[in-house]
Formats: sequence, structure tokens, C-alpha cells
Amino acid sequence: MKKLLLLSTIFLTIFGCSVSKKPEFKYVTNIDVKNVSMRNITIQADAVFNNPNNLNGKLSVDDINVFVDNIDVGTISSKEFDVPSRKEFTIPLEGTFSLSKIYKENKNNLLNSVLKMVQTDSLLIRYEGNIRYHYGNFSYPYKIDKEQEVSLK
Repeated sequence: MKKLLLLSTIFLTIFGCSVSKKPEFKYVTNIDVKNVSMRNITIQADAVFNNPNNLNGKLSVDDINVFVDNIDVGTISSKEFDVPSRKEFTIPLEGTFSLSKIYKENKNNLLNSVLKMVQTDSLLIRYEGNIRYHYGNFSYPYKIDKEQEVSLK
């Protein structure tokens, strides 16, 4: 009887605290241009998740590429982030990129790009890559693919 009770307790502990659902990636929001100079542009955003589990964990950024007007300008980074249990939460993302790469890739249409940017005061920015959830030995990647027109004002 004691063995059955001990086995039942161990079984309930292991499966009662297991990850029943993976944390859910919802969307990227608050895409914003933090700083613009003649050489660089700094972009920040928040990745929004919901964790339905009782367990915490960690999230890390795996090479999220940033595209400005469909030109790959670089990657963004974030520190490893603690996941709260049973909550919606955000991870701040930020990256600084060289505008010379945009100009170099688009030199044939540079005048058109500058005129478009001056007329609309905005850039088309796309985030593409993975964010990874970690809990012990368990790991799950979240695909990020978000595009938005961002105001430069």
C-alpha cells in the first residue's frame, strides 16, 4: 500500500507539474524607431506571449533578422527573459542598423527611396526569425514573421 501511495504521489507530481501547453506567441507590437541619424537607425519592439502553464521558463532570441523596405539590414538581440507562469508577457527587442547598407543595396532606386521616406515619413519594417522557450531540457522555437509600416516622426 505504501509503495502504491508513493508511486501515485511521484506520478502526480511529475505529470501535474508538466508543461501541458507551450507558451503561445501572440504577436509583435510597439514597433518603433527609437533613433534615426544620418548613419544609423535604432528599432525597438515588443514580442507578446501568453504562458497558460503553472511552470516558469526562459525565452531567448535566435537570430531575428530585420528587413527595412525588403532589405536585410541585420539582426536584433535581447537578453534571456524569465517567463512568468499563467500570464501574458512581453519581451523587449532592440537593434541598431547601418543606413549605409540600405543605401548600398538600393543605390539604383536611392532617389525614389529618399523621396518615398520624405513624403510618407515611414519605413516598412519586417521581423523574421525565431524566439526559443526553455524549461530544463525542453526547448521550443517560435517563428516570428511580422511586417509593419513604422512612422519616423
